[in-house]
Amino acid sequence: MSSPDLHEAPFAALDLSSDSEHSTPQSDSEALSRRERKAQFRLNKHRTDAYAAFLRSETLQSTAHLFDPRPRKTLCIINLGLGAAGCATSSRLEQVFSAFAGFERVVLKHNKPFSFARFRSGDEAKVAYDAVHEKPCDVFGGKLLFIEYLTHVQFARLADHEPQSSQVLDESRGLFYVPDFITKSEEQMIMQSIRDDEERELRMRGIQNDAQSDKWFRIQDRFVKHYGHSFDYHTKHVGDASLAASLELPAWIRPYIERIRSAVPSHTCQPDQLTIQRYPPGSGIAFHADSHTAFTDTLVIVSLGTPVQMDFRKPGADCFTSVDLQPRSLVLMTGEARYGWEHAIRIRRSDLIDGTVRKRCERWSLTLRTISQSLECSCSYSALCDSNDAMVRDLRTRKHAKTQITQGSV
Repeated sequence: MSSPDLHEAPFAALDLSSDSEHSTPQSDSEALSRRERKAQFRLNKHRTDAYAAFLRSETLQSTAHLFDPRPRKTLCIINLGLGAAGCATSSRLEQVFSAFAGFERVVLKHNKPFSFARFRSGDEAKVAYDAVHEKPCDVFGGKLLFIEYLTHVQFARLADHEPQSSQVLDESRGLFYVPDFITKSEEQMIMQSIRDDEERELRMRGIQNDAQSDKWFRIQDRFVKHYGHSFDYHTKHVGDASLAASLELPAWIRPYIERIRSAVPSHTCQPDQLTIQRYPPGSGIAFHADSHTAFTDTLVIVSLGTPVQMDFRKPGADCFTSVDLQPRSLVLMTGEARYGWEHAIRIRRSDLIDGTVRKRCERWSLTLRTISQSLECSCSYSALCDSNDAMVRDLRTRKHAKTQITQGSV
């Protein structure tokens, strides 16, 4: 087998034969240059060893196309892993990165010589990269850390890689598709109910014109409205109660909740959160997995208006599939489909279905979820799971403290 390509040109060995303690004395400037050469040699050797160990662990010949030259949310620490040299642990690794703004979580995998640090944005990750990359780290006894940027898909491939041949997204893996879940007349009744709710909210606020209710929020090019609980698109978690149109689900949705249980009897559904979304033509939503700790196992989407193609991908296994969501259909995700796959609606004006271009028109959707009371998740999809995020751990701590205070006052 040929020698691994270490992602860069081979590091040339430096001739240090003149560095013997018996060498002819030189000027201070020459001595400084010699120390710099020694330091560069040591840096190159540490870097070569680190990348070689990384490639061996993943049975790779090259890191070409694996790392990204641009700042990304995820940092890969090439030479610091769980149980590997350096004795990395989550708490010690957090000591290194938690001081930087935007830090979310660290991820370590058993028997891997590398680890990950996740940030809210690429710009925030870059600050940490610039401060830590190829510099001695006091937390790990002065060890030099080598860091690379990873895209979300690259992160998932390293953290959660699975053989592609065994991956098919169907009911056995938690994806249920029910066409004609509601009738055309029921669809019209739902749309009218949404309009009636809107007019009632406007009257309650004393608004006399056709202005849109302040409970609608624009997220990129789509519009959303929440019932029961709101959702914060910045924290990607349950939002402030004041942002919900009502703390109760609307009465018109309740009969359909009962029908969900009949349509997919193998899974119970007791949602307490509803998000109505309006998608103008050409709008969409990026690949994502709904927060693992904000919501429980079951996610339901009812489509209204016009059809659209929804894409699914399992980034850890390079798997991809699509479902053509027809008007009045229902999609239910649970288990692996809920936690291990991401879903998206591409931002475009048309879909290609069976070789035919189909123009998009305005589409509405009803998303039903259940708020998680535990704020915990024990899934195996570390690249998609937010259970170890610093923000989520803080939420759990505050909730526990509140519970203790409440119990103490009883």
